[in-house]
Amino acid sequence: MKSRKHFYNLSHRTLVPQGALVPSLIIVLFISVILTFYFFKETIHIETPMNGKGVASEGDKHFVLIIQELENPYLQELYAGAKAAAGEKDVTIEFWGTAQTNVDDHIKLIEMAIASKVDGILTQGLTHEFEPVINKAVESGIPVIYVDSDIENNDKRTYVGTDNYQAGYEMGVTVLEETSGKTKVGILNGNLINSNLEERVQGFLDAIGTEDRMQVVAIESSNLSKIQGAEKTYRMLKSHPDISIMFGTSALDSFGIVEGIKKANHASEVRVYAFDVLEETIDLLKTGEIHSALKQEPYQMGYTGVNLLLDTIQGKEIEDNIYTPISILTKEDVENETVS
Repeated sequence: MKSRKHFYNLSHRTLVPQGALVPSLIIVLFISVILTFYFFKETIHIETPMNGKGVASEGDKHFVLIIQELENPYLQELYAGAKAAAGEKDVTIEFWGTAQTNVDDHIKLIEMAIASKVDGILTQGLTHEFEPVINKAVESGIPVIYVDSDIENNDKRTYVGTDNYQAGYEMGVTVLEETSGKTKVGILNGNLINSNLEERVQGFLDAIGTEDRMQVVAIESSNLSKIQGAEKTYRMLKSHPDISIMFGTSALDSFGIVEGIKKANHASEVRVYAFDVLEETIDLLKTGEIHSALKQEPYQMGYTGVNLLLDTIQGKEIEDNIYTPISILTKEDVENETVS
């Protein structure tokens, strides 16, 4: 049987007058611009402090704090500290952030801050891709301080936050002290962008690497998603059922690990070592589903960051790195209400 051929009758085409194309193209272009603005707007959050009259408070200086993962309670605590310091010093501070980690949109927010001619910027140092726009801000006379996370090998900007390598190392030492014999370890890392998370992993690996009995069998990324963290943990435990230690580099990682362990219906005990102490973390410490959690001080990071911006503007000399305290909490600590 011969294949059927298709013929198109070009004599019946509907022709559009050339003059009608211009208004149509303008409409399409207008809709495209509106949609682009809408979807960018949906990825960011801008909060301006308001006074009782419903307008932005008038401070002598105007700062902005720019973060990733705007719904992250840990980063909201960082903003609470910055806002408290700003209130004490009559400074207006705005809180901007991306809905999820997005380097391009984060850079756009820094560009917006520069265009707005703010007096100072606090931002996480997520990646070296930030350096050109940060340099642009400084060249425009806007001081920049990194909070919570620092760009790798940063020798230009002041950083305020946890010494992340040391924090990971201390967690690794804790694991060594609390285990014996051959021990299989799985690691869930928030993402491959944040240098602070990579530093935590490296510190942890260096600590447990001092003893041959410790073996890391898998390192996976959760993309800072509880759902993805649970799925990655489930797969780890199915591939390596002899894992007895799980280490998560962020709060969402530890929540995902707990869910993944439940989903895997793991027969043997898996101890979870976590970062960050939120309300849910405390509940999981009390139930024993998280064994230990490293507590950072995001409020202090934000509070100190605002004061350092003011010091910089006033021409005072400030340190390159200001490390905030850390502590490792257990079930006993939270039950005894030692968490503040």
